[in-house]
Amino acid sequence: MNRRVSARLSRASLLLLSMGYAVGALASDANLLPSSSDPRFRAVGQLDLLKGRTCTGSIVAGSASPDGHRPALLLTSGHCVFGPELIPNQVMIDEAAPAGYRFTPAYFQDAQPVHRPVGIERILYATTKNMDIAVLRLDVSYADLAALGVAPLVPSAPAIVGSLPVDLVQVPVTGVSEEDRFLRLATCQASEPVRLFEGERFFLRESATDCAGVSGGSSGSPVLRHGTSDIVGVLGTKVDPRFDGCGFDRPCELTGRQPVSRVGASYQSIAAPLLSALRADGGWDASALDAGNGVKLDRTVGEYTRSQIDEEGDLVPARWGVLVNDDTRWVRYKHGDAATVDCASPEGYSAPMYAREQPLDRLPVGPSEGVYAMCVIGQLGIDNDWQAPEHASVMLRVIDDTAPTAVPVPAVRDETDAAWIVEIRSPYVAPPIVKVGRLDSTDCADDAKYRTLSSSFISLPKAKGPLRVCAKGSDEAGNLSPVGSIDLVVSKAH
Repeated sequence: MNRRVSARLSRASLLLLSMGYAVGALASDANLLPSSSDPRFRAVGQLDLLKGRTCTGSIVAGSASPDGHRPALLLTSGHCVFGPELIPNQVMIDEAAPAGYRFTPAYFQDAQPVHRPVGIERILYATTKNMDIAVLRLDVSYADLAALGVAPLVPSAPAIVGSLPVDLVQVPVTGVSEEDRFLRLATCQASEPVRLFEGERFFLRESATDCAGVSGGSSGSPVLRHGTSDIVGVLGTKVDPRFDGCGFDRPCELTGRQPVSRVGASYQSIAAPLLSALRADGGWDASALDAGNGVKLDRTVGEYTRSQIDEEGDLVPARWGVLVNDDTRWVRYKHGDAATVDCASPEGYSAPMYAREQPLDRLPVGPSEGVYAMCVIGQLGIDNDWQAPEHASVMLRVIDDTAPTAVPVPAVRDETDAAWIVEIRSPYVAPPIVKVGRLDSTDCADDAKYRTLSSSFISLPKAKGPLRVCAKGSDEAGNLSPVGSIDLVVSKAH
């Protein structure tokens, strides 16, 4: 499968990236907006979260003229609320917002003296299940904001056929000097919605854009139909150019058997599902949305696997390794190609099975490389309704039998009269496996005597030289990389 992870960053960098802090195009590619620009942009601003995290958000309502007495609503990305962990099937409903959450509308660079942060009272809805969207309730009313010249934007449901001209209003911060971290505008194109996966998260209707300037802080930005106040979607993620293939901060489109990573694309979750919840008077009614009370699923194995796995010395087909992790009594399931399986259709689900018997754990995944999805619906008891298929819980499994191509690099980090200090520079998340031996008798191609290092550094005594160091990396499925090596010979200087 054409899926490679050939670059990875430090733990600190990964934490930032998971919150949408990926380095994108230079912010200078999206123009700074002055306070004299189109009044519709005043509804957009910076969302300040905890621990220095920021996203973009926008004031929204079900109509352009909501009841002024109602608390104002803020639209942003679900992952801005949930944080860095890529957990599947996340839904949050009507919870108190953490103390310290603030939103500053009309976040123009030339209007800093009149910036007015407002508090956030509740997280009315947040999800990264099927879409990446959140709606928060502010501690000010629509009338309060109108006095500041801020009118709400209105989500709409345009049909995107081919491409649609859009305006992305954002506050990127990563790679942007502090004095320039304010509202910017990119005019660009949005593509027809596709299925998308990023790590454990599976999105059903994500529209790719070619908008400039997207980087950390842009998450949650409203994507507007060009020249209007109609919100088409909410920006959620982008393809980080430093990574290869599919994976963390490298979302991939599911348009066929093999996933595709579109270089330079950023993705918006289509806002249409919110239309039923946003009332014309500015109220909120989430009764038609996923209530987040479906069957809770966990894994006994990782998301990535080879098609054949070793069980007590025998090669057997890869298993789903999915567990029911709540009080659900019965479950029904179906699984298949993530690009085509329709969880929302009642057709194809199995007969009811006792959840306590964990019937999904040992199920084979599929015979060939690709991304697979398992749809699960549950029932707590005979007096309870079944989980609606359109709100099925979904788990992904990726089969990958293709060896990665990036090579770990052993390099001398330091050298003394007595020893070489060698660093294994590996682009993979998993620790490399390493073999060290005499130069004249060590064959890196021989799989014997490789071992996993507890550290990326190794001290090798020169008295045992000359030596050869061999290193291999592995991708998430356990496929081994080509060998990187270095020969260590005592130099005359030492």
